[in-house]
Parts: sequence; C-alpha cells; structure tokens
Amino acid sequence: MSRRARLLAACLLVLLPTLPAQAQGSADHQYLQDRLTGDESLNRSRSALDQLGTEQGLLGAEFADLQFSTEQLKAELARTAEQIALSEDRLAAIAVRRGLAADQLAAAERALGRAEAAHAARQRLATERLVDMYVYSTEHRAALAWQVSDVHELENRHVLLTMVGEHDKELLEALGDSIAEIGARRQTLESVGLTIDALARQEREVLEANSRDRERQAALHAELQARIRRLHDEVEALEAAQAEVAAIMAARVAEIEFEAAERDRRRRICFDNPRRPLDSDGSWLDCPAVGVVIPPSAVRWPLVDRVTSEYGPRWGRMHQGIDIAGAHGAPILSSESGRVDFAGWIGGYGNTLIVDHGGGMSTLYGHLYGFAVTVGQTVSIGQTLGYVGNSGLSQGPHLHFEVRIDGAPVNPRTYLP
Repeated sequence: MSRRARLLAACLLVLLPTLPAQAQGSADHQYLQDRLTGDESLNRSRSALDQLGTEQGLLGAEFADLQFSTEQLKAELARTAEQIALSEDRLAAIAVRRGLAADQLAAAERALGRAEAAHAARQRLATERLVDMYVYSTEHRAALAWQVSDVHELENRHVLLTMVGEHDKELLEALGDSIAEIGARRQTLESVGLTIDALARQEREVLEANSRDRERQAALHAELQARIRRLHDEVEALEAAQAEVAAIMAARVAEIEFEAAERDRRRRICFDNPRRPLDSDGSWLDCPAVGVVIPPSAVRWPLVDRVTSEYGPRWGRMHQGIDIAGAHGAPILSSESGRVDFAGWIGGYGNTLIVDHGGGMSTLYGHLYGFAVTVGQTVSIGQTLGYVGNSGLSQGPHLHFEVRIDGAPVNPRTYLP
C-alpha cells in the first residue's frame, strides 16, 4: 500500500500540470488547464502533498541517521565481543599457568619436606655418633690402646673415625645446600604465582569493563531499534495520509476531466448547430454558458463569388474548407471580428492568414497574393485581410476558406448565411 501511495502521489504531482498538454484532442485545452491549476481543492491537496513530502524527507533523513548509528553500534558490539572472548581466552590460559605453578610449588614443598626430614635424620645420626665417639674415646682410650696389636692399627682406627666424621659433615652440608636450593625455588614459584594472580586480577578487571560496555551498548542498540520502529510507524502513517490525499486528488481530477469533456461535447453541439443547439435529450443548450457565443448573423462570406469546391472528401482525401473563385488581387474580407493569429506561408496553403475570433473559433484564408494585416492586429468584421492569389498548391486564383473549432476544421456552410 505504501509503495502504491508513493507512486500515485508522484504521478499526480508530475502529471497534473501536463494533463492539458497531453489532451491535445480535447475541445478546450486552456479551459481544462485553468480548471486543473486553479481548482482550490486540488491546490489544497497539492500543498498537503508538498507538506507531507517535506515531512517524509525529514523522516527519511532521521531514519538514515538511525541506520548509520545502528551500524556503528553493531560494529562496536562486535569489537567488544571480540575483546571479551580474548579476555576469557587469556583468563583460561592464566588459569592453566596458575595450575602448573601450583603443582610445581606443591612438588617443591614436598621435596623441601623430604630434604629437611633427611637433613634432620642425618643430623641426629651424626650427633649420636659424635657423642658416642667422645664417650668411648675418653673411657676406653687406654683399653683400646692395649687391645690393638700395634701402633699402626691404632692410627688406622683413629683415621677411620675421623673419616666418618668428615663424611657426616659433608652429607649435612650437601643436605643443607639442597634445602637452600629448594627453598629458593619455592620462593621463585611463590613469586611467579603472585605475578600470575596479579595478571588474572588485571584481566578480570578488563573483562568486567568490557562486559559493562557490552551491556551499555546492548541497551543503546535496543533503544535505537525502538526508535526505528516508532519512525517506521510514523512513515507508514505519513504514507497512508499521502495515499488518502492522492486518492482525493485523483477523484477531483476525474471530476474536472468529466466536466471538461461534457463542456467540450456541448460546445461541439453549439458550434455544429449554432441555429439549433439541441442536446442529446432534446433540451436547448445554453451556448454562452459553455463559452460559445454565435453572432446573430453567424459569419459573413469573405469573398462573394462562385464556390468551386465544397467541404468534404475530394481526390481521395478530406478537403477541409471551401474554395471560392475570385479575380487575382480581389480583396478578402474578415468573416468576423477577431485578432490575427498567423500571417505567413503554410505548405500547400501558400500565403495564409488565420484569425482567432475567440470562444474556440478561428477562420483560415489560403492561397493569398498578399496580406493587408499583420500578426497580433485586431480586425473587425468585413475588414480587408488580404488579396486573392494563386500561391501554394493552386491551379488558379481563388480563396481556400476554413472554419476551425478549437483547431479542428468544420464545414463552413454551418456558419455562413
């Protein structure tokens, strides 16, 4: 419906000013044009359509702006969604790293516990051995000396005890180094865990900010969509109003065209039967009411002489006037008062004069020798217009005389006395 309304309104706006020009076969073009351009109802409708068209243009501009804003917002939503997905991927990767770091830290804790336990056990064993060595070395040093077979054996036993002590010392130092190394690694892992936790907090903040942006953008998008729907409703209402105005205009144009056609029909009756203008129902027509004023004496003969050819078919074509014989140079008189509309050469007519008598009637005078009047000059009935000649397609001096109603030739005998 909206498309039909737009097309109808556009067609009316374009066609209305040109309807008379396209109706060249109608009886009174100017009358129809004046009616179409001067009708108050049509002018009000045209003004209404102009106003509606202006409003439609404004709505169209607003709709274009909303569409542009919507497309921009869609792009922003897409970018925000990408950023949210990226943050979620990063958080997932951070969680994996945090899990690995936690596993490594737990392993380091277990290794540290084992190393500390081993160090404590070794330290207890070394302490007990040192105590035993001290006790036995004090109480039994003399007895031990008597028990060995020689001095060398005693020295060997002393060296052995010293080596055991040194070995315990080295083991304790190695365990201490291992504990220190594991402790350092644990501190490193704890530091890495703290760094990962900080990254996770930062990424969660980014994710929360992007989520808030997405909520804000989604709300704005919903608002834009609601505005577009309201605008669409306004456009539909506007198009319905345009369709209504266009329908009113079409109906009014049809009325005016019918009135013009009816007037044309009545004018034709008045021109064809000026002495007895009877309508189809037998009623007497008021010819002046339709713009036809027939003089009491109709029109006078432009040249009083012998008629050599009548109006009607001749030589396989229509002879549109009557031919009146005349001496070369004889004066040709105006059949009725009027204004000279044309004076010049027209093909087979030769030198031709056309006088407009008003009310849609004009007379044509052809094959003239010369002119006695000029274009635009007002002439009275019986005034000399020109002179009998033999110009154009003519076989001898004579006057070709036509009576035209709204430009269409009719039988001059209808108007001649």
